[in-house]
Amino acid sequence: MDLLWTALGISVIVVFVFYVLAQHWQRMLRQQSGVLRRLAGRIQDLEEMADPEFRQRLSESAPLPLDQVFTLSFRFDDRFWRDALHTSEEDRQFIREFGSFVGCVKLERWRSHTVATITEVLPERKATGWQTRSLDFFPDAAGNGNTLTLWELDLAPPGLSAERPPSIELILSREALELRGHLAFAAEAAGNGNGAARCWSDVVFFRVPLDTKQLAGFRGPDPLEDSGNGNGTHGGTLVASANSWETFYSEQNEDLGIEWQLRLRDLGGQSGWERWKILEPGAGSFTIEGQ
Repeated sequence: MDLLWTALGISVIVVFVFYVLAQHWQRMLRQQSGVLRRLAGRIQDLEEMADPEFRQRLSESAPLPLDQVFTLSFRFDDRFWRDALHTSEEDRQFIREFGSFVGCVKLERWRSHTVATITEVLPERKATGWQTRSLDFFPDAAGNGNTLTLWELDLAPPGLSAERPPSIELILSREALELRGHLAFAAEAAGNGNGAARCWSDVVFFRVPLDTKQLAGFRGPDPLEDSGNGNGTHGGTLVASANSWETFYSEQNEDLGIEWQLRLRDLGGQSGWERWKILEPGAGSFTIEGQ
């Protein structure tokens, strides 16, 4: 009888041990099965990413953040200072000593905002000749006409009154770059014995649209494409065609004595992005004349 109970106890212990081992192996098999399923899923994802059509769809669904780069330069000659602004010799001396002049403006148009980099010549009284400033512009999505002043030049010393002196400004908006003037003109007073009065006027000297359709009328041959041999080469290398990712625009107003040039690099295409490299503005591409 004792042997029977002993054998029964040993059987119970053996069954319990096998039960515990079976549960342990079952858990391990479930874990390994899950790992194999995840591994198979990752292999499938990698195979799909290697598919050219999948990569093309992925590229189209995630456009490049930097869309366009504009580089603007402009020049004034003596007619602008003398006839358009009516500056005196004393005013010109003040401008040379205290005013800064734009060398060029680079606009990087991202999907969310625009980064404006202004390279300008400092006044003659300062030792350093050039400086560069960067401003971020977040245009109103509703198109309510908010603007950013990139550059301002006072045309005369400030007077004793709090009245704003005449000036010219370079203004950035969502649609365009504008050179505006806030000018004062002499007007005869109406019999009050006070002599000449000042009449203020706001003038737009030029407007450069930032839309390619509106810019089409200003498009012209790129001076960098012509090395003087007339065959459209530059340095022995065939340059980009007129339908490439880089285009050139310009306008010259001889009556006002103003000329501007604009270079557009359109990075909307993948080929344009691959060719793009950040180009620092060429200092001295335009000079300020007749100051």
